[in-house]
Amino acid sequence: MSVHLPSLRRLSPLFTVAVFGFALYAIHLEIRQVRTHSREGILDALGSIDPARLAIAAALVIPGLLALACYDLVAARFLRLGIGWWRPLMIGVLGYSITNTTGHGVLVGGLLRLRIYPRLGVTGPQIGALVGFGVLTYYLGLSVVSATALILEGSELRNLLSGLPRIGTWFEGNWFRYAAPAVLLTGVLLWFVLITVRRRPLVIRGHEVRLPTPGIGLVQLAVSVADLVIASTVLFVLLPDHHDLGWLEFMGIFSVVQFASLMSGVPGGIGVFSAIMIGVIGPRFPGDAETDLLASLIAFRILYYLIPFAIGGTTFLGLVGMQNLKRGRSESATT
Repeated sequence: MSVHLPSLRRLSPLFTVAVFGFALYAIHLEIRQVRTHSREGILDALGSIDPARLAIAAALVIPGLLALACYDLVAARFLRLGIGWWRPLMIGVLGYSITNTTGHGVLVGGLLRLRIYPRLGVTGPQIGALVGFGVLTYYLGLSVVSATALILEGSELRNLLSGLPRIGTWFEGNWFRYAAPAVLLTGVLLWFVLITVRRRPLVIRGHEVRLPTPGIGLVQLAVSVADLVIASTVLFVLLPDHHDLGWLEFMGIFSVVQFASLMSGVPGGIGVFSAIMIGVIGPRFPGDAETDLLASLIAFRILYYLIPFAIGGTTFLGLVGMQNLKRGRSESATT
């Protein structure tokens, strides 16, 4: 990538088309999901959401996006890119506001960053390391949050998840309550042992991979946990009625469902996230209350995904337009 980076710049319009192709497909899936239910009922349920709960959820979106943006900030500090703190923070806000909706964070997020970071002197391999570091950061936090919820609320989570069709029997045994958090925390512990003990870079297929310090690893974990805590809290606030569903218990459900939706490969987990969430906690919302639950899920996606995407997408297009304009002026000046 470092050899062919100039040609990647010439391909940048294709990157822009690819990113927004993913986005349009994601929005299409969102609209199709709403059409499968009673549109009038959902609109009525959306209109009946308590304005105070909406205001609290909306206020949490900003720190949630900043927590996501810190993925880039921590990665930039680890890679010693020398581009300050506000540039990776702003690029992180821009990137994750788009990839939250489009999904495929590695592919789409990589394309976005290849469009912006090279102009700051960041090379292709460094961009790849930055994106990979962000993925690792996310799964570290996801593992810790899921394991903590399973340890503290394992029996209730087991009862909820065992009601899922086809795969519910997997969660009926005690293995899920004890073995799953043990595996997750062991993976996190091994990572911290590795970055504490290993001082030299790892060599993988002839390529050196430098490891972060334990201090950066702790910041990495804190950022990811904060991201998941804020995101799950936004949806928890929007629920029409908690029906004795505790915040920590819901956070565990959110983490498990988020993992399943990511593994589905559907852009942004659209449909998958809502379907599993309704399957897990839907029995607590009998009758028409299920429409209220779906309305809460749609409001969550609008607040946490679609509105930031609209702002981030507009900003990205404006940035691309300014870059193309400057390039055109420089080319005309040289001729």
